[in-house]
Amino acid sequence: MDERLTRTELESRWENAMTATRATATSHPGTYRLLKTLAADIVTHPVDIDDYFPTVENLLDLLKRLDPVGRGSIFHIFSQRITPTSIWQVRMLRMECKDLLAHLDAFDQWRRDQHRLWRVK
Repeated sequence: MDERLTRTELESRWENAMTATRATATSHPGTYRLLKTLAADIVTHPVDIDDYFPTVENLLDLLKRLDPVGRGSIFHIFSQRITPTSIWQVRMLRMECKDLLAHLDAFDQWRRDQHRLWRVK
């Protein structure tokens, strides 16, 4: 089945994901910061094979705390991608965390662009 989406549909999906992500990140800022810190640690430091499953479980716990019901946010998307059943090579965890951080950076930029703060003198 060929499911090609138009640009408008893709932009709509992106906007919906950003909106869902903003709602969750705003209500759980501490968990959001912990997630970014853990993902950055995974990217920059080697994960010992004995620590792989506890690290993934911690990462999944943070993602599920941020989007427990699956509203289509970035957290929901990555909680599906990072599960041990989805990553069949341990080294792929680092790649997924790099991608997660890139998405979160795009989200942070989108969020900054949405707020128009004016400085009044």
